Amino acid sequence: MNFLGKLTILGAVLAASTTLAYATPIQLGSYATGASSQFDANSALSLSGVDLTSGWPSGTPSFTTPGSSTTYALNPGSTWASALSDSTWVGEASTAGPGGSLNPAYGYYEFTSTFSATAGTYNGTLNVMADDTVEVLLNGTLLLPFGALGDDGHCAQSAPGCLSSTESSLILSNISLGASNTLEFIVEQAGSVNGAPGTDPSGVDFNATLTATPEPGSVLLLGTGLLGAAAAARRRFIA
Repeated sequence: MNFLGKLTILGAVLAASTTLAYATPIQLGSYATGASSQFDANSALSLSGVDLTSGWPSGTPSFTTPGSSTTYALNPGSTWASALSDSTWVGEASTAGPGGSLNPAYGYYEFTSTFSATAGTYNGTLNVMADDTVEVLLNGTLLLPFGALGDDGHCAQSAPGCLSSTESSLILSNISLGASNTLEFIVEQAGSVNGAPGTDPSGVDFNATLTATPEPGSVLLLGTGLLGAAAAARRRFIA
């Protein structure tokens, strides 16, 4: 095989490897802290803030640092939908799920997950369920607002809620990520319609897939460089 043919093959391999590098997705899913053996420990949710109220939550939360950042995997039982793929339901106490002996009090519970990425623009999907409902932010930018609670006895009547019918599924387009990124889940715990504070389960469950989109300029530079190298090699080969 001549030199020009080898260079052409090398260029194709480089282009393919560049495409694959951009296509490798970031997979995220909710897990309890310390769950290093689960799908992606980098996605573990920590409890980072609490805003307890004396009645049903209203207004903007004012978080205080909790005594512990530990979170727990919860059993959805027959009250919540089964956990999304590659994730678990997560709560601020081991008894926070359905059938628990002591559920969280009225208020807002802030869960965060920090993940790394190659800085750039990404597309992807985000799926979320919660009880009673949840607001989701990425690096401080709102992705998903709270769902309307309504009068459902389980959780929010509008998505995002805790049932398959109230699961929120978002298509993410042109999301900017840096080297370190934070997903924030603010769970609203309103309590059951007829229950006293502390008698209603509370938790959150999510998964996400993010794929980098190559910058047109980078692809153009790669293609131009390969064409230039091939042309120069051809001139030397002919000479």
